[in-house]
Amino acid sequence: MQNIKQLLQWKGTFLLQYVLRTLEETKPAKISVVLGANASKIKGRLVIDANSTEIIENPTWKNGLGNSISVGVRHILASDVPPKGILICLADQPLVTPDYLNRMLLEFSTQNVSIVASNYGKKLGVPAIFGPDLYDTLLRLDSDYGARDILDSYTSVTLGLDAQGFLADIDTPEVYQKIYNENHDQ
Repeated sequence: MQNIKQLLQWKGTFLLQYVLRTLEETKPAKISVVLGANASKIKGRLVIDANSTEIIENPTWKNGLGNSISVGVRHILASDVPPKGILICLADQPLVTPDYLNRMLLEFSTQNVSIVASNYGKKLGVPAIFGPDLYDTLLRLDSDYGARDILDSYTSVTLGLDAQGFLADIDTPEVYQKIYNENHDQ
């Protein structure tokens, strides 16, 4: 895409800001945003609460989504108290709702699983919550496939939640326009 995906317009703001607002509604202890390409332009537009949201710049973003996940996890684990779980969500997922994320968090805290992932029918994906036993595996990610291999490899300890209405992989201008038109009054 020629435009910066995270800054594409969405419901009176832009994709990343909209997804951050959705995440904020779940009242997390901390939100960590990993930025790569165009980090300075994106940071210049973001409105965040510095007490609850931190920006992490990934200088090796060209290595792919998996690398950005690893950089984010490394930063999170450097805190004094490691979290009980890490929720991974992408900027191009504006259809995900706070209710869905809260359901994921509830299932993660009450079920005996290492991962709660979004079930898109034929595949598991993000948003997904990963437990501490997978932090080392997340730290080793360094490809453009994100956490896909982990989700494929750990199905026996994964709970998949129906997310077919939330799938919005915005990778082309045509897909963005289609999803935008379907979710905005004309």
